[in-house]
Amino acid sequence: MADIDEATKAILEFAIKVTKAAPTITPADLEHLRSYGLTDEALFAIVEVVGFFCYVNRIADAFGIELDDFLKGRDFNESNG
Repeated sequence: MADIDEATKAILEFAIKVTKAAPTITPADLEHLRSYGLTDEALFAIVEVVGFFCYVNRIADAFGIELDDFLKGRDFNESNG
């Protein structure tokens, strides 16, 4: 992750962990985020937003909903920087 501050990197890494490996989240993961000044309310909001996106994406996948034309062909796994 290029020119992103350390707190934002930690939040993004946590969001990925929530998405891909939520059962492996430990109190140490939460303490790491708190060390950047995040409150429990902020941590809850991160998990809530990530969870909502996971939920919506599963519905879209289950019903075969296609991307809008302006998003087709875009590689969401590559950095734009």
